Amino acid sequence: MQHHSFGLAALNQEIIQPGYRILDLGPIAVGTTQAFLQKNCPCYIEDLLEFFADNHNATDLKAALKSHLVAKPEKIKFDVILCWDLLNFLSAELIAYLIELLSPNLKPGTLLHAMIYTGAQPPQRPARFKLLRDFTYETADDPNYPRIPYQGHTTVTLMQSLGRFNLSNSLVQRQGMRKDLIEYFFEFDTTAPAGRVRPGTESDLSTYFSGTNIGAALTMSGLDSAMQAARKSPVSRVMDCGARSGRNIGALQQQVGELFVLDLHAAIQWRKKRGEDGCQAIRAAFEKFAGLEPCDVILSWDLLIYYSAEETQVLSGLLRGKLKPGGLLHIVFYKRARLAQRPSVFEVQADGGILVKEFPLSDDMVHFTNMAQIIRVLPSLQLSGQGHGKLPGGAFYHELTLKKLSEV
Repeated sequence: MQHHSFGLAALNQEIIQPGYRILDLGPIAVGTTQAFLQKNCPCYIEDLLEFFADNHNATDLKAALKSHLVAKPEKIKFDVILCWDLLNFLSAELIAYLIELLSPNLKPGTLLHAMIYTGAQPPQRPARFKLLRDFTYETADDPNYPRIPYQGHTTVTLMQSLGRFNLSNSLVQRQGMRKDLIEYFFEFDTTAPAGRVRPGTESDLSTYFSGTNIGAALTMSGLDSAMQAARKSPVSRVMDCGARSGRNIGALQQQVGELFVLDLHAAIQWRKKRGEDGCQAIRAAFEKFAGLEPCDVILSWDLLIYYSAEETQVLSGLLRGKLKPGGLLHIVFYKRARLAQRPSVFEVQADGGILVKEFPLSDDMVHFTNMAQIIRVLPSLQLSGQGHGKLPGGAFYHELTLKKLSEV
């Protein structure tokens, strides 16, 4: 079974810089460390599979774990820790002890990446990961790996065990991922808001924009007018609600002071799949971004058209709460009868053009048939600009730029 790791791809493309120190808790045979070594990143291997194999009958696993880990000088601080699927097979108590043992070599901002199983059939042992290409792995049940009791941690239990690590991001059911795996990022001792794009980062893998006929780049006048003030300020803050995977965010980041990329549709749909109703799912998904300071501009692209009038009113109200007085919300509205299977992916180019990846149409009818219907469900927002054009697939689109009225 294959698994494309969007988390590890993002680490390599977006986060890891030359000189970063990597701690890999998996076996060196996986092959991932080679990509990081090519960036002149020191890599340390603490193969926990060997720990499992050597200590399956140990009566004191804490002592065995302490003996297995190689002591390192406190001046060595890790930037990234790779856990693969190994946390699924450590008890909550042993995870907490592992973090305690590693704590002298942690620093604010250390990232921990983990893969957590969610399927109905629990695995009998850690999977064997073999790198194929571009952070796509062949995952297999290897009978040579030790059989270890599966722990089945909930997200809450995992977060409690990880102590001073805070949940930073999660990736679930993206195209190419195993359906039974969630990828998590945890960040050590940080209060930075979720979704922040780090200075000097480049891009996610351009999955949607490679080898695909997406047509010519669009000129979006509404977006251009919405971004004018943000471009002039070195301390501007912009929130992009579009799909993160496969997007090049470098050009957009260079235009503003701070950029936050928050895939709201994916977060909301994940909540809905867990059984939460639409408005409840929207509020719950948005709680993740509670710490984000008000923004100058929010780019929602075509997000709002995928929700009912009631859901859109709730979602737009939450987005409005993340705007500064006078801040701008940019939305895109399509003139067609049916919704696409998922929101389009928009890529801002260095020259200001916008590449758009569209998806096949679904059987779901649109919630709004004209702009007036949308504007009526956008509370305390005033129309300040418009634009229009034609998508590569032939549908016409309309842009709306709406301003947050000053608080009464």
